[in-house]
Amino acid sequence: MSESKVASAQRRRVLQVLGGAGLIAAGAGSEAPLARAQATPRKIRFAHPAPIAHPWQIWGEQFKKVVEQESGGKLTVQIFPNAEMGNERDTAQAVRVGSLEMGAIGVGLMNWVPEMSITDAPFLWKSRQQCWNAISGAFGDDLRKRCLAKGFVLTGWTDLGFRSMTNNKHPINSAKDMHDLKMRVPPSKAYIQMMQAMGAATVAVDLSELYLALRQGVADGQDTPPSVVKSNKYYEVQKYITKTDHVLTTAYTVTNPKFYDSLTPDEKKAFTSACANANEFLRNYTVKDEAAAYDFLKAQGMQVNLTPDIETFRVACASVIDKNPDLFVPELVKMARAAPA
Repeated sequence: MSESKVASAQRRRVLQVLGGAGLIAAGAGSEAPLARAQATPRKIRFAHPAPIAHPWQIWGEQFKKVVEQESGGKLTVQIFPNAEMGNERDTAQAVRVGSLEMGAIGVGLMNWVPEMSITDAPFLWKSRQQCWNAISGAFGDDLRKRCLAKGFVLTGWTDLGFRSMTNNKHPINSAKDMHDLKMRVPPSKAYIQMMQAMGAATVAVDLSELYLALRQGVADGQDTPPSVVKSNKYYEVQKYITKTDHVLTTAYTVTNPKFYDSLTPDEKKAFTSACANANEFLRNYTVKDEAAAYDFLKAQGMQVNLTPDIETFRVACASVIDKNPDLFVPELVKMARAAPA
């Protein structure tokens, strides 16, 4: 057969296939585009400002694994760490306006929902379990409603661990050792009030800029969980760490309401299930990593104090909650403390 005849035969076969497809599409009517749309996976962009060793990345990876599995591939997740989408405030704003589906955020959320400061109240909880009992009850329901009213679906609670004190000047054993220190605080009135109650000077620095601020001496020290000191490599620019456990850092993952509402019932079920799974996964991980982090930091050359005089810190901070009802809403404080320990 000549080349021209072969080409002609191929064209006829293509036209036959296309014609058949056209008949199928015509017979399906408007359902065909819908079926094609439903077959296309929906992408969820999840951003956070921390390094990939940070617990937010761990939460995101577990969420991605579970939601893709439980949705049968209908939902897919792309993670953007290292402030690729901006700092905490940028991330929250992007989620709020809908240019980003999901983000992990800490105190930055308080710019829109100041009542979220309650989770940073010093020495609020008797135990980690009390915190999680409160979050799964009326306390958590109240905060979820407040977030939704400001444009965020509060879909995850990330346990980043009990906070420690680090600095470059001297060991910290009691609250009086804070008096000559300039401590970094996140952009949060709650943390400023707490540090000042202990006698420290404060300087506000975003988490994404903290390493550089410590290295350059903008701040003498900071307070984050030991796992964050490890993951963000603050041991390279800090000499002393003290296990004060003054705040259980519970940050959040937030979702755009319109995106959340657009999910089908099955997708929404898979989505919320994956969020709950990631919460529990990170909680268990953090408990183990918190203990191991102190050993790691000691091996890196930091001087570690695991037994400071906690009561002096508790006494110094006792009035902070009562003197700041705008930050620590009395009704929320009552609900938090009423949760089973």
